[in-house]
Amino acid sequence: MIFKLVGVAIIGVIVISLLRTAKPEFAVFATIATGVVMVITLMSALRDVVLSFDELVRKSGVDDGVFTAVLKIIGIGYLTEYSSSVATDAGCASIAQKLQFGGKIVIFLMSMSIVSALVDAVSALVNI
Repeated sequence: MIFKLVGVAIIGVIVISLLRTAKPEFAVFATIATGVVMVITLMSALRDVVLSFDELVRKSGVDDGVFTAVLKIIGIGYLTEYSSSVATDAGCASIAQKLQFGGKIVIFLMSMSIVSALVDAVSALVNI
């Protein structure tokens, strides 16, 4: 898996470097394409991890809604980081910073359901 990922990254870096000298306007598109291919390469491993995580949640008895919220928060974090990196590579550092800030706010808002579930679980334990 890591060899495929490194191979895609090296090929992407070479293509992007060549494009920056020949056709700089296409370098951003090559950066995005390289990232997409890398994500697709990781999808099979990611699927296995999510299935393992789902099995752990089932064994623990935790509500599926909490599991879903955690996966969404992780996805938002990764997507925000990737998008921010693309914006920085494109020379838009200010937009990248605002994107990171927006991602943090969305993660905070989504985490409220997890905090609520945690408070409910603690309350149930205390009332036992």
